[in-house]
Amino acid sequence: MTVFISHSFENKPEFDNVADQLEQANVSYWDPNKVQAGGSLRDQLRTAVDQCSVCVFIATKRALQSSWCGAELGAFWGAGKPVIVYVADSSLEEKELPPIVQGDVWERRISRVVARAGELTEAAQSNLGSATIGAMTPGQLQSLIVSALSLVAETTKSTPRATTPEELGSVATGAARTVLEGFQATSDLVNSSLEPWRSQILWVDDHPDNNLYPRQAFESIGIEITLTLTTQEALDKLSSVKRFGAIISDMGRKEGPREGYVLLDAIRRRRDNTPFFIYAGSSALRHKNETKERGGQGTTNDARELFSMVTQALRRSIAQEDLPESPEG
Repeated sequence: MTVFISHSFENKPEFDNVADQLEQANVSYWDPNKVQAGGSLRDQLRTAVDQCSVCVFIATKRALQSSWCGAELGAFWGAGKPVIVYVADSSLEEKELPPIVQGDVWERRISRVVARAGELTEAAQSNLGSATIGAMTPGQLQSLIVSALSLVAETTKSTPRATTPEELGSVATGAARTVLEGFQATSDLVNSSLEPWRSQILWVDDHPDNNLYPRQAFESIGIEITLTLTTQEALDKLSSVKRFGAIISDMGRKEGPREGYVLLDAIRRRRDNTPFFIYAGSSALRHKNETKERGGQGTTNDARELFSMVTQALRRSIAQEDLPESPEG
């Protein structure tokens, strides 16, 4: 499930801070900046409320004056979905907050806001997961099982010692949860009349056999993978009017030790904003930060994290692109 961040357009820095923290906590969010000004607010908010399980309201003086923010809060309140108030303006007192959120959860520390949002979305996901599984066909269930087993195989293949039954059980449970979330995030892309490229991934690696299991995990839920071995081959694919929902690259290749960044830089110079992820041997914070500074979306050496980041990005791109831009969010 997804977090809706309600904020004033003038509080874009505060929005970015919350969004960055949610991304680091691996909690997906719906970007309200694409809501159409002058369009049917009722219909657009209904779409947002349906997609999101919790609202984070960034409370500032400006946001409290925004009729747009008031409508967003009212929609979540009317739907019976929780609202977490992030008091980003230190001068605000609880009595100044909108009446419908007074007495609810409100925090001045962003870390607590993000932690609570993660708890609520996970709880909503668990409830949705039970209902979704009950409605699946045997073929869909088989696909999810194959995908989860692929992530388990990738996670355990590099374990330096024998995995205990308890450890294996924990890995399997985590993989199953990750796959179910990914399936729910991308099912609308795979089983719809949307452009096929939206559910396709360009994967760049000069040793593709190293990524057999993660690729199998994506393919089992209906995501199509196009493999390329070099930076130039990847750029040629993108130049041939070929679009992808996401790009995954390794880091070091025969072309150079930082070829993942070379490819990312080349793609961004083309003004191509396709979500870009590096799947390599490091999840160090400095590498994550450098990837984002260069315009990428994530870096990891964990197959489950990769699967989650990419499937959420595929889903989020639809939610953001389908709604035109608005002056207030």
